[in-house]
Amino acid sequence: DMLYQLQIPGQLVAVSDYCELPTPTGREVAYDYPRAGTQQLPDLDTIVELDADLVLMTAEPTEDIANALLQADIDYLVLSPAADMDGVRENFVTLCKALYGDTTGAELASRRLTGYDHKYQRILDCLEDAAAAGEGPSTVYLAGDILQMATGDSFEGYLLPFLGTDNWGDEYTNYTFPAEREIELNPDVIFYNGMMSREAIAGSTCYATTTAGSAGAIYYIDPENFERQTPDIVDTLWEMGELLYPESFVAEEPGQPWESSEASYGYIPDTAGPETETNTETDTESAPESSSEA
Repeated sequence: DMLYQLQIPGQLVAVSDYCELPTPTGREVAYDYPRAGTQQLPDLDTIVELDADLVLMTAEPTEDIANALLQADIDYLVLSPAADMDGVRENFVTLCKALYGDTTGAELASRRLTGYDHKYQRILDCLEDAAAAGEGPSTVYLAGDILQMATGDSFEGYLLPFLGTDNWGDEYTNYTFPAEREIELNPDVIFYNGMMSREAIAGSTCYATTTAGSAGAIYYIDPENFERQTPDIVDTLWEMGELLYPESFVAEEPGQPWESSEASYGYIPDTAGPETETNTETDTESAPESSSEA
């Protein structure tokens, strides 16, 4: 997803067996990429055959895999899942620098994150207004069954307090709320990721008589931005903020800087490959259509 946001799909030569490609829109082209295994079992033969220069991972490879990539003269970059919003931004900057070198990559990231930074600051301002108004509901984010919820060790569990709410799962781990404490649950707002239906949640003995259940404050939140952790996550946070604090989360006038447009995504440095410091071309049409770089 981040590579697509950088508008360089032509530099991507393969994806993992589990990758779901973004739906092409507008001027983007639909690509049918080769599959190159999984994080745990990468298809090294395919990676070498495709002449990749860089392998992107979300966890450290085993020693055997790292050595095999080293012997094939292929670099790898680990972008671990972010634990907080600073980590989301840092991963994007790190990716840009890996692809374009420190100088050009940092400039690219700064330009591409203009909308993200603006909306993120706007979210912080709205949360400050909400806190001043004394708002602060209790919440759960259901990530599966009735008691499978965002806990304190999860990214979603970090986001609920970030949004100024009291997370019922904060004290627990592994997305599990203890069954013996089910009777105590009384959230003001329930978010859910679609693994259960709204009707099933509202009709459950666990939530039917809670404050959220009685008020109908049960809201579906698409989990995709939580899972993929691209800069688009600010859109999901804004959506949640509007649901939690409608008086504080008021959109600015049309034309706000974070709105997506071809103009806002127009800085695409031409590149001869990763760690290229000297190219600063800004024409969107100069993005490579085909390459064997990552």
